[in-house]
Amino acid sequence: MMKIAINLSREYVGGITSSNINLINHLYGMDYKFVALELNSRMYIKGPALFRNFAPEVFDHHIINIHHLPIINTMRKAKNIRDVENAYREPIKIIREILREVKPDIVLLSGTYYVPWLISIAAKKEKIPIVLWYSGVLLREIKNQPPHMKKLFSSMEKSIVGRATRIIFPSQLCKGVVEKEVIKHKIKNSYIIPNPIANIFTDPCAVEYSLERRIAAVGRYSKVKNLDAFFALHKELLRRKWRHNACFVTNPDARFKKIPKSIEIIPPMTPEGLKKFYIAQGLIVCPSTFETFGNVPMEAACLGVPVLVSDKMGCSEILNKVGLENMVISFDDIGKVADRAQQLCGQSILPKQLNALKRILDNRLISEEINAVLINVIKRS
Repeated sequence: MMKIAINLSREYVGGITSSNINLINHLYGMDYKFVALELNSRMYIKGPALFRNFAPEVFDHHIINIHHLPIINTMRKAKNIRDVENAYREPIKIIREILREVKPDIVLLSGTYYVPWLISIAAKKEKIPIVLWYSGVLLREIKNQPPHMKKLFSSMEKSIVGRATRIIFPSQLCKGVVEKEVIKHKIKNSYIIPNPIANIFTDPCAVEYSLERRIAAVGRYSKVKNLDAFFALHKELLRRKWRHNACFVTNPDARFKKIPKSIEIIPPMTPEGLKKFYIAQGLIVCPSTFETFGNVPMEAACLGVPVLVSDKMGCSEILNKVGLENMVISFDDIGKVADRAQQLCGQSILPKQLNALKRILDNRLISEEINAVLINVIKRS
């Protein structure tokens, strides 16, 4: 039995959560065991409903509370990255003890923020090989932080990359940015594998599409997601008297004051709920200033729902590849974005393009590719 340790997130609108669950669902029932490490940064958190269908003997879930160590406060006090590591020595010690006890064959880390960073430190000390599954370039996420914070976060990201035996990038765009901006040299031991899309979005099904003009965005409200551009698009369409409904699926802690009152706010939902939601929309809009991939537009597109994504998102490579380049645009000119939105809203994706999209993003195929990387690393360790 192969044991894979992963860092866990339970955010419904997060790419890390959906990618991890898609991989687990594919390998579940085979000769695998997952050791899930969740570092909880909140005083209060509900039970992990997302993972209740996984049997404890296959899905070994560990929760470590670190709400008393907020990362931003720790960073502000730290002179260097070593100070940050020292501040988290107790959680690192607990992670090491868990790894020592359960003895995973490999650690698959998603993302480059402080939780995977802490696990990477513990895994390296326990001499467990690490595969880094890139999700978000931290250097891009913290562009607007003060210089001191940027320096620390940069050191954090570089150190995770340095500890990884292999790296899986979800797009060529992601790999290029990491090589150019993060580590400033070419990366050899890496693979480009798109994020897997859950079977619920790719398996054949009868779909009745909405004939209404409905545009929507899904995601957390952050600078890099550029949701203000979605709000600006909505306002421009209203100015043109192009009647439509607009909604935004986001976490309950989003800054609602910045969101126009004419946009409906919807809380995160399960994959089943998201599927129904996508099908009811005429267009899914994703205006990120940078994204390593972009699960949301790919889920919607696999259902035949048109999307409009930023040319700075990794998934734009997939859309271009299958002949859907009209669904990729720069969000620098809202007028042009509005023109394209009016053209695309309510259209359908042609069967030939839809089949090509599903083949590339099939969870079974991609999960096997990731599995092959893990097996290869374990054999060489």
